[in-house]
Amino acid sequence: MKLARRTITAAAVSAVALAAVLTGCSSESTDTATSGSECVDATLPNATADEIVDVLRPQPAGEEDDAYRQLVTQFEAARAAEVERVQSSSVFTGVPEGGDAAFVTAVCGQARWDSATTADGVEVASVRGQRAVIASAGHTFCDTYEQLLPSAESTEAWSDWPGYVEMMTRGDDSDDAKQLYASALENICPQFA
Repeated sequence: MKLARRTITAAAVSAVALAAVLTGCSSESTDTATSGSECVDATLPNATADEIVDVLRPQPAGEEDDAYRQLVTQFEAARAAEVERVQSSSVFTGVPEGGDAAFVTAVCGQARWDSATTADGVEVASVRGQRAVIASAGHTFCDTYEQLLPSAESTEAWSDWPGYVEMMTRGDDSDDAKQLYASALENICPQFA
């Protein structure tokens, strides 16, 4: 697939990281002091809505072709509305000061953020040095909880954070997977505790 080989978005990087959470990829240790695991987000203030949205900005993998330019055009056309949506979300507005950095610090050492190679053989660099990528994963866990909760309560599937975590980590009961969700609840969306 030409598009997959030629263009990689930061969204794909985030999706890979989130897929790793849901499919059982984890590191052997939850130690955030693992060598080479310094995350830029762990030293910065909370991400802005613009920074969280820009995590999804298409990034070229190789030369910029028409498919890449079309993805950028689509992204730019929807960007303002997406920034407004994020800014008004209860998760974003509820993140305590320093919450993003605390979340990132807690999970930075996990192997899921390491460099990777896609099925197409494209090298994807570690997201540890990219502003807001790891923090946005924590926001995603919280946003997803908020969106799924009404349906889960109405079907009696689960009604609280532990039930959500159990559902989302099914098949991956590693300490790393649980740590991601515990850190998101503690630092990004404590209002759901």
